[in-house]
Amino acid sequence: MKVLVLDAFDPESPQAILADAAVEALQSQGHQVTRRVLVGGPFEVFMSADERREYHGDQPLMSPETVEDAAALKAADGLLFCYPTTMHTIPAVLKSWLERVLVPGVAFVFDERERVRPGMTNIRRLGAVTATNHGRLASLKARNSGKRTLLWNIRLSCHRLARRTWVAVPADAPDPEAVRKALSRW
Repeated sequence: MKVLVLDAFDPESPQAILADAAVEALQSQGHQVTRRVLVGGPFEVFMSADERREYHGDQPLMSPETVEDAAALKAADGLLFCYPTTMHTIPAVLKSWLERVLVPGVAFVFDERERVRPGMTNIRRLGAVTATNHGRLASLKARNSGKRTLLWNIRLSCHRLARRTWVAVPADAPDPEAVRKALSRW
């Protein structure tokens, strides 16, 4: 299986070992992994005015990075997000990637009656690995925005039988073994 791993951990952070463990776990099972490190890259900034204008136009993928990542996404069978939870949700750099790469024609398409249809039907495995400072009850009380965004909403654009994996570990004691165990079923 080809897996696109989006790594939104700061490489200097002790939590970055979680993304490393995820990549190692997937590769040890024979999966072909493409890893995109988002921190320090072109997705540090949000959508430009030109990108926003062209979002529903003919060429919503304007930068070379978005074109490259959209191609990697179309070639993948699995999509794994690795990120630190920030205020019960995904970090800004990952949100920027979602806004700039998951555009019409990539994440979703319109049918002949102008209804939205899934565009990532090639994605059959969807997962997220996060380091959080919040306990399970606090996350539930905050409606677990990161999980809802990545595993529930994005799944609507994936294959209808796409399986999901959620791994949340404490930020103060990141446990790579929990990541390896959860991804061993991929």
